[in-house]
Amino acid sequence: MFDLSEYRDYTQWFRASFVGTLCCIGLITLFGFILVNRHAQHLSAQMQFLASSGMEPLIGPDDPYLTKFSHRLSSALFFGCTLGVLNALAAMVLSFFPWLKGRYSWPDIAAFLALGGLCTWMGYSAEIPVFSVIFGILSPVAFFVPWTLIIRRSRHREVRFRRWFALAVAASAPFLFMLVLGNASFGVIRDSMLTLPVMRNISDFYYDHTLLAAHVIKPVSALEQKVIAVSDEIRTIGPMPHGSLWVRTPDPCGLAFRDLVVSKKKLSCASVVLRDGRPANVSNRAIKEITPDFDKNRMLRQGIGLFFYRGPLAIIPVLFMLWFALFLANLSLRSKIAAGVLFTGYLSLFFPAWQGVYQRHMLILHPEKIAEYILSEHEGRRYIALLTFPDEFTPGELDRFARDISPRIRLRSIYEAGRRKDPRYLDAVEEALSDPQLNVRTRACWALGDMPSEKAGDLLEQAFLHDPSWYVRGYAYRALAKVRPVAKVVRTAGSGGS
Repeated sequence: MFDLSEYRDYTQWFRASFVGTLCCIGLITLFGFILVNRHAQHLSAQMQFLASSGMEPLIGPDDPYLTKFSHRLSSALFFGCTLGVLNALAAMVLSFFPWLKGRYSWPDIAAFLALGGLCTWMGYSAEIPVFSVIFGILSPVAFFVPWTLIIRRSRHREVRFRRWFALAVAASAPFLFMLVLGNASFGVIRDSMLTLPVMRNISDFYYDHTLLAAHVIKPVSALEQKVIAVSDEIRTIGPMPHGSLWVRTPDPCGLAFRDLVVSKKKLSCASVVLRDGRPANVSNRAIKEITPDFDKNRMLRQGIGLFFYRGPLAIIPVLFMLWFALFLANLSLRSKIAAGVLFTGYLSLFFPAWQGVYQRHMLILHPEKIAEYILSEHEGRRYIALLTFPDEFTPGELDRFARDISPRIRLRSIYEAGRRKDPRYLDAVEEALSDPQLNVRTRACWALGDMPSEKAGDLLEQAFLHDPSWYVRGYAYRALAKVRPVAKVVRTAGSGGS
């Protein structure tokens, strides 16, 4: 039906698929930008209502996290780099068939339509249903238009397959090294990023610039603060979860920024209907009985979960290695020096993680060296000692490590202090609340939640009210639920806005 190119080699398909993937990422990033903009407006109105009702909002209505372009774009890019890549992976599988045939046929068109439906399903948001359908249908277009142009214009070129394969294996060496030793984990890799200023800045940027995206995909039960509209017929609310504002109103459906509606009878809007005379939230039933109608981004969250936890994420490093190795192989044909410098720079990014994994492996084999590692002047050894045998640390040693010059050692020390739930570490944890590294501050909030006392409650309130990071404030607010929970009931005469 539509011819592609008679010339075929795998590098051609990889190049075309790489460009198609970038276009999918761009398209879904645009979708994400529309979604987070709408969500930010909703959240801003809700936070303003919380403040006017006498509750301290987790984030100000005019906070840069909600209004600044860079924060909205970064959260939008989160959707592009997850759902966009997931859509592209599905398209890559589909593209293999017309590429092998050298042409498009009618069955391919039917497959493209099915792919559009699949992309819509994986990225559907009831917050913006029309845009969800449009961008889902456009995803195959975004992939296959540039893919087709590249395939049709491809001409015979020199391809060093052996060199490509060798470079792909070499580029995979960092991952293979950590996999073989078996001591790597997300936490270890995250901690290793804190040892390099560039990687630390990337880590901080991620945690501080994807919070809108995280809020978009949270179910109501996971929201730190939520507004629950309650019909006047319900007399008693009962236990109220931390961070919940229960609004009694004759018009629950009119409260525009509600997260949930609880009523005695079926209303014009979705609601949790409780027909008996028991308290509305006895045994937390109002929250537990939430229907999918209130979880507007459930399908979107499931699509992202599919990407992270059902296999596609594991494919990304393999494809990246192949694409990166292909680029290096082509570059080496023009300049071996440039290719060597680029490859060396790539490998150097993994050096802290390699070193940490190897040192931990050696300490596990020789646990008698734990004292030597604890007293070492080498930052890596001190960190590995704390990571591998934290129970061997005395209170004095742990207190000293909590003030270490290394941010990852401070992070692990505060984690261990919280795990021990010992009030002797309260002063060290209090100092950690002022740490320049936001991961250390979040861990300090977590630790305080396991050290319930008046002082812990005061410290958490101060962190919640004054820390500059939304990410840290969220940790502080969740920890307050264990120490000093906050909830409120207010009454409004009618509609809460449109």
